[in-house]
Amino acid sequence: MSVQAIRRDYSLSGGNQDAVALDGDRITDRVQEQWWKPKLSRQQMREIMQRRDGPGLWHFGLWFLLLGVSAYLAAISWGTWWAIPAFLVYGTIYTSADSRWHESGHGTPFRTRWLNEAVYAIASFIAIREAYLWRWSHSRHHTHTYFVGRDPEIQVQRPADLVKLLMDFFYLRSGPPEVWRLVRNAFGHPNKEVLDFVPERDLPKMYWSSRVHLAIYAAFAVWSIAIGSFLPMMFVLLPRFYGGWLQQLLSLPQHAGLGEDTFDHRQNTRTIYVNPVFAFLYVNMQYHLEHHAMPMTPFHALPKLHEAVKDQMPPPYTSLWQAYKELIPALIKQATGDPDYRVLRPIPKDPESEAAELPTAAESPGEWVRVGPVEDIEAEDVVRLDFGSRTLAIYHLKGGHFYATDGLCTHEYAYLADGLVIDGVIECPLHNGRFDIATGRALRAPACDHLDTYPVERRGNTLYVRLG
Repeated sequence: MSVQAIRRDYSLSGGNQDAVALDGDRITDRVQEQWWKPKLSRQQMREIMQRRDGPGLWHFGLWFLLLGVSAYLAAISWGTWWAIPAFLVYGTIYTSADSRWHESGHGTPFRTRWLNEAVYAIASFIAIREAYLWRWSHSRHHTHTYFVGRDPEIQVQRPADLVKLLMDFFYLRSGPPEVWRLVRNAFGHPNKEVLDFVPERDLPKMYWSSRVHLAIYAAFAVWSIAIGSFLPMMFVLLPRFYGGWLQQLLSLPQHAGLGEDTFDHRQNTRTIYVNPVFAFLYVNMQYHLEHHAMPMTPFHALPKLHEAVKDQMPPPYTSLWQAYKELIPALIKQATGDPDYRVLRPIPKDPESEAAELPTAAESPGEWVRVGPVEDIEAEDVVRLDFGSRTLAIYHLKGGHFYATDGLCTHEYAYLADGLVIDGVIECPLHNGRFDIATGRALRAPACDHLDTYPVERRGNTLYVRLG
């Protein structure tokens, strides 16, 4: 279904070099473009963003158990009518790996990093989302959420194509192109849009990862041919298609029908209350507005974040049905009458709050400048220091060690002092970029450029930093 209208150009442009200098005109432009963020105290943010292994081990352990049990029941029911509901259940649980790919890709479900990476590798394979490509794709999605020409994950392009949206309830619109993209990448021939957001240094890793995915799929296909039954393929690859209904039902309302090209997630993202079963399978991504506003929040803390900021957000939808009652007419209008139509959500007035008193120092390049008392920085935490026209981040790590780096993320305009310190690493609050505090080295996409570091000295009970 379509309309006689000029389709917006959603092709990607601009390349993958999003980092900007920490001073000058471009960073001034980024200040004007800074995303809206909820007002929370530093203590509240710290409590909400804390990582723990326990909730992740319980949640993901239960999911793997359910996946295994449903696979067993599906296998023993093969050849009977019971296979239909059994494989539907298995396929639905299998496809919910897409939400696990998403969460582990952010690196937030576990405190232990290798657990996040292990789950990410497994879920990426199940969800047909090659790990390197989709880590960069999703970084871009958070950096430029629903900005035309920049976000590679705009699910509903305008004018809306309703047939394609319905096809994706069985992954028939997005699935075949994704498999073809996997094949192209395995042979070292990515399309131009992949080259727009995957940096050159990660292309070889993406090629080899794609080859591993294809090799496993091929092994299951050969197994099916050898035994004269497509049963093995019913457990790998195919479930992403026949079991994709729930993932599409839950993910379509995330952004569809809302605004494009806005720096306020309250205008392009929804929060929807769902039942506990859907919440488990969806890994709490029903709190999608909160997730975009603070992507460092672990899945188990999203309900707590929602309670803390809901008075700053549009009213949440009380059910999927309420969301679809708004979404379906909006998509029909975009498809048949007005491609530029969008749902307008009520934006509450931001609460007034007293500006936190930040440490400041007069400019005196090359000299030691006073930061403040040692007790002003809690262990495993960071504070912001404004130094003339510059911003620094001052850290207090375990063992009473103090460090200083540039205070702005090298990827996007964000204060690192709003981020999370964990095991000697600072994580950017905006898009989960990570830096080694002692060296300033960028450790995780989308951050590529390193931070400058500065000597810190403790004199009695007072900290000083030297800027060259």
